[in-house]
Amino acid sequence: MIAIKTRGKTVDVPQYVDELTPKQYRYYCMLASMLAAGSIDLEYFRIRWISFLLGLGRLDYTLLLPQYIAEIDRQAHAITDGYIIATGQPAPHDTRIDFDTPRNIMPQFDDYKGPGDWLDGMTFGEFVQCATIIEAVAQPGASPGEVTESYEEIARVMYHIPESDNVPLILAFHAPMFFVNVWRRIQSGPIDINGKKIDFSIIFKAVGPKRPDDKTGWLGITYEVATAGLFGNVAGVEASDFWSVLLYLYKCKFDYINDLKESRSKSANKKY
Repeated sequence: MIAIKTRGKTVDVPQYVDELTPKQYRYYCMLASMLAAGSIDLEYFRIRWISFLLGLGRLDYTLLLPQYIAEIDRQAHAITDGYIIATGQPAPHDTRIDFDTPRNIMPQFDDYKGPGDWLDGMTFGEFVQCATIIEAVAQPGASPGEVTESYEEIARVMYHIPESDNVPLILAFHAPMFFVNVWRRIQSGPIDINGKKIDFSIIFKAVGPKRPDDKTGWLGITYEVATAGLFGNVAGVEASDFWSVLLYLYKCKFDYINDLKESRSKSANKKY
């Protein structure tokens, strides 16, 4: 939080997306989607976001008395810098709105309940569904309509939205972004699990003799886990906790890497 002085009082406002309340986050998503659609520009995004965080509701702070506008302007960057990220790309893509957090700031929307922080509570089957959709959307050639449908399907899976219900727009915006944020962190570096730093990225690194790609993707991994029997058959694996299965995959890869190192060490010693 950051303390902002305005009109003779001090207001504590969240400085980063991690600190937003669900109500603030919903408004943040609305502004970001309007910016992406070209309905507002970045300057007005700043004005609206500052005004909202300062408790002005729909009133833009730029409509206050000149001395109050100047007072807020002096602190404007302190409020918005944690939300607007420089990309290093040429304009108009030189900035982006920050959503990078593993915290699910909107775990529930109306009657729809989603996973907790870090996808806590998600089953492995639900994870595989979402990961498969994300991989498909990332391929070249996906039309805007197909992307929209894919994002809605991710929201439907993550928030258990019945097929008979329309997917709320805000969940179609939030759910895939939240999923990708967590998945990116899992793939990129160590994560604290019960006080221990575990580097899940080893799961995705090629080690040892190269094997042919059977093209089965996450479905093939599900079959492999089911073959081991720890989580039961395929249905049992799909119903199991996502993090439990991921820890199992990590342990298998960790043991394989160490067995490979030992084997290579023994082979090297035999030569001498």
